[in-house]
Amino acid sequence: MDVRKAAASDIEATVEMAERNRRQYQKYQPTFWRKHPQSAAMTQIFFTRLLTEPGTFFLVAVEGSQLLGFLIARKFPSSPVFDPGGDTYLIDDFCVIEPQYWLTIGEALLSHASTLIHEHGAAQILVTCADRDLAKTEVLRRSELTIASNWWTKALS
Repeated sequence: MDVRKAAASDIEATVEMAERNRRQYQKYQPTFWRKHPQSAAMTQIFFTRLLTEPGTFFLVAVEGSQLLGFLIARKFPSSPVFDPGGDTYLIDDFCVIEPQYWLTIGEALLSHASTLIHEHGAAQILVTCADRDLAKTEVLRRSELTIASNWWTKALS
């Protein structure tokens, strides 16, 4: 397995993986994670733009010609009332092809990204994860991330 910078040829597979993830997250929390009908098209445009965006790390894990996972880390502004001691990077789009790959592919992507981000002087990473995404949660715990905040939601109908 190789972890490398994403290329334009990876966009279609990363969008498909993100869409699968969105369908699963929508099952976990149907209002907060409701998938937009045009999410795939919007994601393709967004991911393509991120390939050249400064302050962004867009990594893929591949074996041969198969994309096994991806991670996108973007510089994220810290709250003005907190001082983490440097830049924060948000890892929001972070997927693997199947849940059983979180402890291998997911860990490799997170480790590689953490090293790159640290080398660029950042103080911390912030990773989003649905409450019921237990496999991803496990790799975050094993990678020594801690919970800094929880979002609670209620649909208002």
